[in-house]
Amino acid sequence: MEYFRIRQDQRYPRPPVITNITDMVPGRRGVSRENAESIPDVNVLFANAPYPLDFLDVLDSQLFLVSPEVKKVFRIYEPGMVFKEVCILNNKSEEHRLYALPLFLKMDCLAEGSIVCPDRSQVKRLCLRKDPEAPSIFKIAGLMTDIVMLRLDVAENLLRRGIRRFVLEAVEWEEEGHPLLSVGREPGLVPSGQQGAFEGISPGGGDGL
Repeated sequence: MEYFRIRQDQRYPRPPVITNITDMVPGRRGVSRENAESIPDVNVLFANAPYPLDFLDVLDSQLFLVSPEVKKVFRIYEPGMVFKEVCILNNKSEEHRLYALPLFLKMDCLAEGSIVCPDRSQVKRLCLRKDPEAPSIFKIAGLMTDIVMLRLDVAENLLRRGIRRFVLEAVEWEEEGHPLLSVGREPGLVPSGQQGAFEGISPGGGDGL
């Protein structure tokens, strides 16, 4: 089964920047299934922006957070996945949105073809080893950033429900050796020549809402 990376859509210029992450966790390292008991079940995180924020379906610049709609789909495929509830509140405008912090299963599947920065905080080239035992949703282990992978049927379900404020990217697999394919020139859409992977899903347009 094919997998895609799901990530924040960088075309939106005003995502929330959280100012008090350490009130919940010490950082990305602290977000794990092993640390589930030390992370509060309900959290209020603050932004401090004097302008309306882009509350996207996926945020990943500081922590990997998903909207309630994405959480609902994740739960269908991974009913045992643990989530921590998060409310992001903009102190300047008092606007707020609910999010969930998923505690993903991690898979050690980085292939030798990957190019990773020495501090493991960035991946310049992503190449993975296929694992027939991989779950439908997982995070790549051994990195200081969040790279989350979805199986094709999960990605299709998100798009069918009109959840589009995110980006999907195809990845390179060790056994195939083809060039890295980028998916998500538009939110949740595939580029020309790759539409067959999502046959039967109407892509929509505009800002992806």
